[in-house]
Amino acid sequence: MQFATILYTLSVFLLCAFAAPLNARQETVSNVQCTSKTPLDFHTSNVALLQICGGIAGSIEKCQGRPTSTVGQSGNVRFTINPVIPGDQINISKGRWEQGIKAAFAVCGQNIPFTATFTGGAVKGDVNVVYESV
Repeated sequence: MQFATILYTLSVFLLCAFAAPLNARQETVSNVQCTSKTPLDFHTSNVALLQICGGIAGSIEKCQGRPTSTVGQSGNVRFTINPVIPGDQINISKGRWEQGIKAAFAVCGQNIPFTATFTGGAVKGDVNVVYESV
């Protein structure tokens, strides 16, 4: 009886190991262009990052209201998002947004201004992102 229980438990663990994703989802970014060599302020950038779509901090998990463009700004740091397809609506999730930012920073460097296209993020397609000093 104990052998059967142990075998069953090991089988379940093995099955779960193959069912679980091996890597965390990484967002695809394209057309990344670093627009400066000077990094922007870390704290101000993080505040601006959460100001898109009227604010996505806390429990909010997705851009609300499906705007056709949005700006997140704090102090002299601004993120601007526009759909690649004119007139499309932005519905980017907080996870996709933050992963896209990390992917662009992986190309340009932490807090280095950039322009890029993030895969998805709009009802019909991708979004163009500008991270800049104003």
